[in-house]
Amino acid sequence: MSCQPIFIYMRCMHDIGDAVLSTVTLSIRIRRDLREKMRRFQHIDWRYEIERFIEERIREEQLKEVLNTIENVLRGVKPSEEPAWKSIRESRKSR
Repeated sequence: MSCQPIFIYMRCMHDIGDAVLSTVTLSIRIRRDLREKMRRFQHIDWRYEIERFIEERIREEQLKEVLNTIENVLRGVKPSEEPAWKSIRESRKSR
């Protein structure tokens, strides 16, 4: 079974007020059957769908990085000896 490359090309310019966001071309190899299914549903904006997926995945990975950083910082923090409610009450009384 030979594998023929199938490419999706994306290139456009977005004008947002004073800023113009340039885009690049992204080529990906997908299964032939998947490409045929995409052709059946031409009413779907596949570039938009792929872009949304990539943006969401990037947000997930950025969140993982932030959570890992927080986790590493908290590893070095010693738990408080007194309950949190007690500290809050003392803080309120001192106002």
